[in-house]
Amino acid sequence: MIRRRSTLLLGTALALTPLLPSGAAAAESSGRGAAERRRDPALQSLVDRVVAEPNPNPGAFLFARDGLTERFGAAGVADRATGRPMTPDLRFRSGSVTKTFTATVVLQLVAERRVRLDDTVQRLLPDQVRTDNALSGAPITVRQLLNHTSGLHDYVEGLLPHFRGLDQYWPREQLIGIGLAHPRYFPAPGTRFRYSNTNYLLLDLIVERLTDRDLRTNLEDRVFTPVGLRDTSYPLARTTIDGAHVRGYADISPLLPDAPDATRCDVTAFSPSEAGASGALVTTATDIARFYRALLRGRLLPAPLLRAMLTDTVPATGSAPPVVAYGLGLYVYATDRGPAYGHGGSAPGYLTFALNSRDGHHQLVAHTNWNSLVDSGIDEDFWAAFQEGYRTRPR
Repeated sequence: MIRRRSTLLLGTALALTPLLPSGAAAAESSGRGAAERRRDPALQSLVDRVVAEPNPNPGAFLFARDGLTERFGAAGVADRATGRPMTPDLRFRSGSVTKTFTATVVLQLVAERRVRLDDTVQRLLPDQVRTDNALSGAPITVRQLLNHTSGLHDYVEGLLPHFRGLDQYWPREQLIGIGLAHPRYFPAPGTRFRYSNTNYLLLDLIVERLTDRDLRTNLEDRVFTPVGLRDTSYPLARTTIDGAHVRGYADISPLLPDAPDATRCDVTAFSPSEAGASGALVTTATDIARFYRALLRGRLLPAPLLRAMLTDTVPATGSAPPVVAYGLGLYVYATDRGPAYGHGGSAPGYLTFALNSRDGHHQLVAHTNWNSLVDSGIDEDFWAAFQEGYRTRPR
């Protein structure tokens, strides 16, 4: 079946260096300070391995930011047809990294007292409750949607019977309906962690009902513009990517074994409507890093809600170490210098990971333009490069 990988990151030991002196920290926190960027031999060696034969990955990069220093390694191609080299400046589909953005908007509405974390979906979305769907059981709260303890079935697992083509538009209501038509993974919300993209489509609907504006407008006004994310967009109805971008390739052979080049088929046109609020974001490595810096430094949420986002966690059962927990829209990782935060994302043809120190001073974004539409496993070689890449930070 068609699945996006659940981005249960394997992680790495994080060795944080001392904080910048106050003057440098002030320049760094401005968001668009003049960072020094250089190609890093260690990162370059790692991505060279990712694209080496017999690996199917056409291209990959590692982008690291430590204060005002940016390092990167990039190898292979972003476009197999034209030979455009892979670079960290290109736009790409970031998959479930979108969830931290969506969660930020929801928590902003909590700050504005438009909704509470303990409000129930049944009260906020009464029209979605039917005797024959999964919302007819025990009440589910906004908090439980954010931290994946609702127990609601992941609609992604039920897409295959409805699949008609890469550019097929998927209405949000259809996707929610697919998820709610299945029994819950467990009957008592809040008792277990089970990652489900259905949670974030319901949050999307809640945001729309509370603000009378769609999620894209809320993201633009509340996150993209204030933080200066000039290369980030939320294109639900468009299958093309504006500007210079990475093309995505996937193994579709289990679905279409006779298709030409089925193990590296160009799936860039796969409709982002299939992911919506759970994974439709188009962005760049620089913008991902800038967003997480702004978030972790308190530019987007009041201190109590940022603290809740990071510390109101549940054990991420089933996740591989060093993932230890899931908060309100992001993963928490145990490292040798304390917790680190971030998310991963898998969209058809794209795989992305982001990890950040608590103060946003140390960051790594990893990306490759290949995955499988069917296999939900982790790209081991790419993930190994990501782990080692995070260890290369200067001390």
